[in-house]
Amino acid sequence: MKRILFFLVIMLFGLAACGQSDNKGSGDENSEPQPLEVDLQVPEHADSGEAVSMTAKVTQGGENVGDADEVEFEIWQEGAKDDSEMIEAEYQEDGVYGIEKKFDADGTFIVQSHVTARQMHIMPKKSIVIGDAKDEDAEEGHSHGDDETAGEDDSNHHHHDDLAVELHAPDSLTVHEESEVTVSINQEDEPLTGANVTLEIYHDPEEDPQWVNLTEGDNGMYAGKVTFAHSGEHDITIHVKKEELHTHEETTLGVEE
Repeated sequence: MKRILFFLVIMLFGLAACGQSDNKGSGDENSEPQPLEVDLQVPEHADSGEAVSMTAKVTQGGENVGDADEVEFEIWQEGAKDDSEMIEAEYQEDGVYGIEKKFDADGTFIVQSHVTARQMHIMPKKSIVIGDAKDEDAEEGHSHGDDETAGEDDSNHHHHDDLAVELHAPDSLTVHEESEVTVSINQEDEPLTGANVTLEIYHDPEEDPQWVNLTEGDNGMYAGKVTFAHSGEHDITIHVKKEELHTHEETTLGVEE
């Protein structure tokens, strides 16, 4: 009888250990960080002098994010990025952050939300036509995805001459295959740490860009994995943000079949 009880105790301990192991494995899977998603809502048209509501709904893994570190809306008239206005958004509910803005002049304006949350940074943007202005780019079939860089110099995006930003990628990139890319950032010949670094990747200006949030490593290195859905040339904008520092660097990558 004692032997039977002894073996039963051993079996119970074994089952408990297996259960803890299974739970641990499940927890590791769930600990994988989910990408940050921002649904930017901007009306296509409004009248000058009208109060326009604009919102950004922030989610991660399908869950609302109500604890974002910073949500701001940057607004500028097309072709005048150097005169952009930055407005801090207020949290409303269910992961939604919003502002109200009155436009005093007719024209096409670009609205870009800057969302920093959970060590990620994402910056989707849309356009709004005010008054009787015509959206000339839309009529010509161009996307506003390139408005940020069209007709502006580096100073419009707070470019820092003492900042060196360089993208490192494998010599050969193949479509549909995951590849790791890294960005090295140095300021005054010293590694820049604690920054939010994001890649904005365009293959076709008619399509929405692919956003990739990079993870900080050692010595000013930031890394992430990218899967390219198309072959050919891709335009890459590297966005770097840390406190008051907000700059970008542009480059290209070729992807093979």
